[in-house]
Amino acid sequence: MSRTFTFGVGAHEPHEVTVNVAGIRNRVTISVDGAVAVDSGGNLGIVMPNVFDLEVGVHERHMVSVRLIAQQLIDGGASYFDVFVDGRFAFRRPW
Repeated sequence: MSRTFTFGVGAHEPHEVTVNVAGIRNRVTISVDGAVAVDSGGNLGIVMPNVFDLEVGVHERHMVSVRLIAQQLIDGGASYFDVFVDGRFAFRRPW
């Protein structure tokens, strides 16, 4: 099972960031304009690490942070992605 979403970053130097979590090993890849910038390599069970930071852009730089939240059933079982751009909350997406 794969979970993928894409969002844009930058006003004057726009970039497309794609987050993908795939397979039993929960391999996380984050691509910027189609080029892989982060690859977790996968892990059995819970996604570790669960926070991925990367800089996007050359002339107009932005710090993007993707946080994967996967609670255990005993804690409510909520699963979602939080995305921050330049330290500010941008959006939340269900897992």
